[in-house]
Amino acid sequence: MKSLYILFTQVIYRWDIILPGLLFLFFVSLGSYGLGMNIRDRRKKTLKKLVKKRTEELEKTNKELKLRNDELDRFVYSASHDLSSPLKSILGLIKVAKMENPEAQQLQYLIMMKKSVDKLESFIEEVIQYSRNARLPIKHECFQFKQFALDILLNYQYINDYNKITFEIEDTTGEPITTDGMRLRIILNNLISNAIKFHRTDLNEKPKVKITRLIESNNDVISVEDNGRGIESEYLDKVFEMFFRGTETMPGSGLGLYILKEIVNKLNGEIRVKSEVGKGTAFVIALPRAE
Repeated sequence: MKSLYILFTQVIYRWDIILPGLLFLFFVSLGSYGLGMNIRDRRKKTLKKLVKKRTEELEKTNKELKLRNDELDRFVYSASHDLSSPLKSILGLIKVAKMENPEAQQLQYLIMMKKSVDKLESFIEEVIQYSRNARLPIKHECFQFKQFALDILLNYQYINDYNKITFEIEDTTGEPITTDGMRLRIILNNLISNAIKFHRTDLNEKPKVKITRLIESNNDVISVEDNGRGIESEYLDKVFEMFFRGTETMPGSGLGLYILKEIVNKLNGEIRVKSEVGKGTAFVIALPRAE
C-alpha cells in the first residue's frame, strides 16, 4: 500500500514533465495529419486537372478523327462515282466496237477488255456500298419482301446462265417487312450474285437458288440457299474477312461478304453460313424486327 502511494506521488511529481511531452506529441500528430490531408488534397486537385486535360485532349482527338473519317468516306464515295462514269463510257465503246463486225482476234481483245472493266466496275460498286453503309443513318421502310426480292432478281436476267437456274422466293409470314431497304438490297444482291456466280452445271438436277423469309423470336430471318459448288470447311470462318478469297481463280474482290457482314452488324443482326462442297451453301440472316 505504501509502495502504491509512493508511485502515485512520483507520477504527480513528474506530471509537469509528462504533460508537455503529451501535448507535444498531440500537436505533432495533429500537424502531421493536417499536412497529410493537405498533400492528399493537392494531389487530388493535380490528378483532377490532369484527368480533365487528358479527357479534353482525347475528345479533341476523337473529333478530329471523326472529321477525317467523314472526309475520307466522302472522298471514297465521290472518287468511286467519278471513276464509274468513264468505265460506263468504255463499256459503251466496247459494245459499239463489237457491232462493227471485228475480226476474231480483235473480238477476243474486246471480250478481255470488257471482263477487266466489269471487274473494276464491280469493285467500285462494292466500295460505294461500303461507304454508304458507313455514312448513311438507318432508314426504316415498309414493303412486301417477295416483290422486293423479285425486283432484285430481275436485274440479273440478262447475265450468263440466268435462265439455266431455277429461282424460288418464299414468304409465308403474310406480313410486310420493315427494315432499311437500301441495306437489305445490298445484302440480297451480294448473296444472289454469289449464288449465280458459283452455280454448278454438272448436276443431274437443275441449279436452283431459294430465297426465304420467316419470323422467329421477333427476328426477320432471311436465307439464301443454293445447290452450287459449296465452300470448303476450312474457309467457313474466313469468308467474312476483308479481301478473303479461297483461291486466286475465284472471281471477285473479296469485299462482298465483308461488306454484307458490316451491314448486318449495322442493323444489329446476325449472320451464319452453312455449306458443303458439292452440295451447296446457305446464308441465314436474322434482323431484329423494327417497332
